[in-house]
Amino acid sequence: VLPGAAARSIAAERSFPRDELDRERQRRALMSLTEELGARMRGDGQVCRGLAVSVRYADRTGYSTLTRTRTLREPTAHSAALTALAYRIHDSFALQRARVRGIALRAEGLMESERAAHQLSFDPVDERARRIEAVADRLRDRFGPRAVMPGRLAA
Repeated sequence: VLPGAAARSIAAERSFPRDELDRERQRRALMSLTEELGARMRGDGQVCRGLAVSVRYADRTGYSTLTRTRTLREPTAHSAALTALAYRIHDSFALQRARVRGIALRAEGLMESERAAHQLSFDPVDERARRIEAVADRLRDRFGPRAVMPGRLAA
């Protein structure tokens, strides 16, 4: 442990008040986590190389935790890319009828965003989404973390 050393990962988690069977509520929790971690990384000028999703669920022995890690195609702090990967990881658990108590997300392999390579794209949708995300970050800085959020999280 080096005092003042840059963090190699950051994490956030959501616990459900009771065992959650609804897959859509679980996915909403994942989206909330990716939005939170993405905003934190962008605010700190960082990107991550991978994500780890941990799911705590009820089974015969009480509660168990499964964790799976995946690497991103390129380092990013873009919430949409983080959400897409988190959903793929969540789907890989195959917990269709599991009683989920909590979900945690960890962004791993943090590095400075200036040092990360970004594949240029001619996709105007991706570029527009990144510009909107930058404006939303500025609004959240000024008016609070719930000032701007995806509509799916507003409910």
